[in-house]
Amino acid sequence: MAKRKSRSRQFKKSSRVIDMDEARQQRIEKREQVQAEEEREQTASDERKLRRKRALRKKQSRRRLLVVAVAALLVLFLCLSVVDILKLKSEEREALKKQEQLKAQQEQMKEEIKDMNDEENLEDLAREKLKLTKPGETIYIPDSEEGE
Repeated sequence: MAKRKSRSRQFKKSSRVIDMDEARQQRIEKREQVQAEEEREQTASDERKLRRKRALRKKQSRRRLLVVAVAALLVLFLCLSVVDILKLKSEEREALKKQEQLKAQQEQMKEEIKDMNDEENLEDLAREKLKLTKPGETIYIPDSEEGE
C-alpha cells in the first residue's frame, strides 16, 4: 500500500493529464530511436566485420604474393642451374673430343719417334736434309737449268 500512496502523491504533484495519442506517439518515437540506435550499432558492427575481412583478405593476398614470389625465385634458380649444367656438359664433351685428338696426335708422334730411331730412316734423313754421304760415295748435283 505504500506504493499506491507514493504513486498517487506523485500523480497529484504532477497533476498533468495524459493524452493517449501523445503517449502512443512518444512510445513509437522511443521505439524508433532504440531501433535506429540498434541499426547504427549493427552497421558499426558490420563495418568492423567488413574491415576485419578486408584486412584478412589483404593479409592472405600478401601471403599468396610472397609464396608466388618465392616459387618464382626457386624456378629461376632451377632454370639457371639447368643452364649451367648444360653448359658444363657441352664443355665436357668438347674437352673429351680434344683429349681424343691429342691422344691420336700423341700416337702419331710416337710412331714418328719410332720411325726416326730406325737406322734406315735416319740414314735417309741424313742424306736428304744434311747432304751427308757414306765414305767413298760422291754426290752429283744436276743443274736445275738443264733439267728444264
